[in-house]
Amino acid sequence: MNILIIENETYLAQSIASKLADIGHECHITSIMDSNTKNTHDVILISSSICGDHYEKFIHNHADAIIIMMISYVSDDTVSKPIKAGAKDYILKPFMIDELIRKIEHYRSCKDIATKINFYSSYFNFIEKELNTPTPFPYTPPFVIKSNSQRSADIYAMKYAREKNIHFEFYTLKEDRYKNILKNPPSKSTIIYITNLEELKRQERKDFLEIALKYSMIISLVSTDKIIFPQIIDISHIPNNHEIGAEILSVKEYEKAIIAKFEGRYPDIELAKKLGMSRKSLWEKRKKYGISRKK
Repeated sequence: MNILIIENETYLAQSIASKLADIGHECHITSIMDSNTKNTHDVILISSSICGDHYEKFIHNHADAIIIMMISYVSDDTVSKPIKAGAKDYILKPFMIDELIRKIEHYRSCKDIATKINFYSSYFNFIEKELNTPTPFPYTPPFVIKSNSQRSADIYAMKYAREKNIHFEFYTLKEDRYKNILKNPPSKSTIIYITNLEELKRQERKDFLEIALKYSMIISLVSTDKIIFPQIIDISHIPNNHEIGAEILSVKEYEKAIIAKFEGRYPDIELAKKLGMSRKSLWEKRKKYGISRKK
């Protein structure tokens, strides 16, 4: 990191710079607090002995930097006022260099985390505007989100989490990992978001939903199938044009894709009925497209 050391004790400044340079930081030393200094430093260490009356303007001009005050005593002028102006912390002279490094690393980690949070929050806000996701219903888990796409269900679940200020553990019914929930029941405070209920066969689905009643679960179902559950949020009627792929499939390609996706989920009679064809026709198309029947 690029570190600026503002200190009028030359020996102390050089000692700090030398030890920080040993662990890979680039250090610059000055004894003048210049408000016109370019805001190019990641960290600024300021000795309170040379703050003067214009430290507030300097701190404001370097709001993106991690500013740590190096002080000889604690007072409103050396600690409270600089921190109110935007400084992150202080360290009392004389100090161990390891303690200074610990503070720098701590605030760098905090800054990295804040940057990531802002990135994902901005992405979520962008996606949320792209989809016609309704305002979450006043339900408490467990409940099922019935949607026409996994993306819509996920956005709804995340919107619910943000509005309720809660956090999830994530599972998918495509993997056996969800069975750990049954072996090791989570605490009452743990909220689980579990996707792909449609992957389970009818009886498995029914059994799982009975178990889900015991836990704080939010479950997504991307299907038009009817299910029985006390609380179901049905957003499948809301059109989301952004879920349509950029490529237009031919009727044959669409048939092949749908059969391959759903042939393991429904019995032949039910799948044929949903596709508007006979069971024999389904068998012929499966043979034509080279799709093996999943057991």
